[in-house]
Amino acid sequence: MLEEKLKQASESSAKQSKRMLLMFVVVAFFAIAVMMVMPYFDSKISELAPLQQSTPQKQPSVDQSVADRSSENQSDANQSELRQQMMARLQAYEQELEPAIAAANLKLWNPGKEIELSALKQEVIAAFGMADYSSALKKITRLELLAQHVLTERESRFSSELSMAKEALKQDHYDEGKLHIQKALRLKQTDPEALAIEEQLEVLPELLALLKQADIARIENNRQKEYAALVKAFEIAPRREGLEQRRDQLSEQMKEIRFSNLINRALLNLNKKQIKSARSNYNKAKVLYGNRSELRILNDAIIKASVAVDLEQAIAAGKQAIAQDEWSKAQRVYTGALQRHPEDKSIRDGLQLATKLVSLQAAMADYINRSERLSSQNIHSAAQDTLIQARVFASYSQSLSRQITALKGLLAKLNVKIPVFVTSDNKTFILVRGVGKVGLTPGREIQLKPGEYTFEGIRKGYKSKLVQVRLPIGHSSFKVEVVCDEPI
Repeated sequence: MLEEKLKQASESSAKQSKRMLLMFVVVAFFAIAVMMVMPYFDSKISELAPLQQSTPQKQPSVDQSVADRSSENQSDANQSELRQQMMARLQAYEQELEPAIAAANLKLWNPGKEIELSALKQEVIAAFGMADYSSALKKITRLELLAQHVLTERESRFSSELSMAKEALKQDHYDEGKLHIQKALRLKQTDPEALAIEEQLEVLPELLALLKQADIARIENNRQKEYAALVKAFEIAPRREGLEQRRDQLSEQMKEIRFSNLINRALLNLNKKQIKSARSNYNKAKVLYGNRSELRILNDAIIKASVAVDLEQAIAAGKQAIAQDEWSKAQRVYTGALQRHPEDKSIRDGLQLATKLVSLQAAMADYINRSERLSSQNIHSAAQDTLIQARVFASYSQSLSRQITALKGLLAKLNVKIPVFVTSDNKTFILVRGVGKVGLTPGREIQLKPGEYTFEGIRKGYKSKLVQVRLPIGHSSFKVEVVCDEPI
């Protein structure tokens, strides 16, 4: 842009400068040529003496011409230097001062200076265009000084308005602060500090309303309400002095109150044996303060109460199972409880009783369900012993009492003989192993007690025959056929 302006401004002197430069080159060439041939003229001076004497008036004329040309060359060089200085300063002005002037937005606060600066710059360009470099340099000096003065004035005004806006904000004077910050922003529209002050002033009315709510809540000793107002106030004005400290102070106070309430609730839960609720309140309190001594004391109390409640519940569950005649369930309850409370005598006694009852009920059930085994003398004797033991514990279990009655009935029926009609071919000799002989018979009735028997048939020339018979308890009669019909 600068080169285009200078090109337009210097068109009138371009040709003149070129002619002067060409003349300077010709003169310089002529001077060099003279210096090169000078030794030759010195060697021939004696030979040229007559010629010099005949034309003495021409030498001064040549020397004067060279001097005039040298003076002209010095003037051209000086003009070129001034032109270069002028171009450099004008370029520096447009690259440094002029952008700062543009950013200063003089139209908003000093339009007269904007006009003056523009007019003075045009004078500089005009003088430069006329090749009046000396005058152009004087004018650009005035332009630079004026621009610097304008920028200095801008800084001074901005600092003053910003300072007054800060003070107004500090005093919570919204209207005054708004007026001064607007003036400051007219001087510097993008200044970060000024924009921050403007932002704080924008929320000042809302902030003051919230602070008033907080003050009222403080008078009413309503910490929660005060804290809520301060939280909102801090969200819109985090730079407000003392706001964060009061908010955090209230937060800590309410946190302490919540902690104490949770501890008290947990203790009340323990008094009511509400272990789960006590543990829940303990965990909530631990989130607030994880290392407080109250937590350690409370935790010990919860553990102790939990053990006591668990023992109490285990004993109650065992007793309930016994009351419901559920001895297997009672055995499971006491077994688990004994692992947690190995030193408790009531648990050990309960487990011992339950185990004995379960064992007796299982043995009695086996005798009753497989009553045919009772005919065996060994099993019969064992059943009698079990029956004696069961009578000792009959008072604890109705089901065991019923089993005792059932087994006694079965044992009594074992003495009731069952009529057994044995049929044969009157050729087979029959005997009942372990009991006696039936002999040869086409059919005979014998009396046997309930149980398992082996009938054996014998006949000469035929294979012996064995017949296994189980006489169930309670049957009124039974029939068995034994015939040896397979020849040897």
